[in-house]
Amino acid sequence: MRFDSKEISHYKVPTVTTDPVVLSTLLAELSLRQLPCGGWAALASSSQPAIEPTCYSALALGSAPLGDIERAQDFLLHTQNPNGSWPVFSGDDQEGGWVTSLAVMSLFDLVPAIPARLKGLHWLVSCVGREGNWFWKWKFRTADRHVRFDPDKFGWPWFPDTVSWVVPTAFSILALTQLPCSCGGLEKVPFRVERGVEMLLDRACPGGGWNAGNGTVYGAALAPHADDTAIALLALCDRAKEPVVQASVDYLERVGPTLTVPWSLAWAILALAAHRRPITLLQRSLVALPDLVSIDDTNTLALVCLALDFQRALSVFGVTL
Repeated sequence: MRFDSKEISHYKVPTVTTDPVVLSTLLAELSLRQLPCGGWAALASSSQPAIEPTCYSALALGSAPLGDIERAQDFLLHTQNPNGSWPVFSGDDQEGGWVTSLAVMSLFDLVPAIPARLKGLHWLVSCVGREGNWFWKWKFRTADRHVRFDPDKFGWPWFPDTVSWVVPTAFSILALTQLPCSCGGLEKVPFRVERGVEMLLDRACPGGGWNAGNGTVYGAALAPHADDTAIALLALCDRAKEPVVQASVDYLERVGPTLTVPWSLAWAILALAAHRRPITLLQRSLVALPDLVSIDDTNTLALVCLALDFQRALSVFGVTL
């Protein structure tokens, strides 16, 4: 995703004064948590490797002289399902899950992984939210009117044969957008990406931002979530002029200073940086949170590292400042 040169002239890249010692300390802790198999567990207290923390950790450590990234990449390659998808845990979910998009992005710079990435991309193109099926389109238009959304605008589910959700749709858009060309059986990529973008725009909360799925249920407007909003905004960087996107960026900028949970604060930093909003105070707030190195959740620890190195982090998500 790239900004037009005329648009860039109206913005300044966010600047920060983060203490590099904090980042290096957190990266060192993240490296220590790598398991002998090459993957990472969801919790520091666990020994069961999982795909999501492995992807975030590999992305965070990608340019650091810490951790065995090649072993992490080998772990991802060996856990891929025969159909091209990735399971949440090694050996589970043979039909695949939403983490496929994260795995594809984590293997972006690895030449030997090109066949695996292509299989993963093919799987993403074929994985459709249930409302994309004709029967469910009819159902949502006639029998089930409790939610307000256009079933013609569909994205990606957490797991196959379920309806679309915001986070898996956003990550799938980011992964597919990194494809250099729509060829080799991937001609449907632009169509799927556009449908996913339309779905996100359609399901935003009325005042801006995103909830986990729909913006309105049973006629009531749902409140947005900071992390869901931030992840959606990363996928919509090239739609910055859309009123929904502008309102959502404004919402995130308003709530950012109130966030105290490292996971949400880190996502907010990445999204606001991607949309050229100031993040210095948010990064200072993140660094000031107590006991960051003791965070048990590996996903959160890795994401904090990515937020403190936001320019490189955005590049691995396919967002160019």
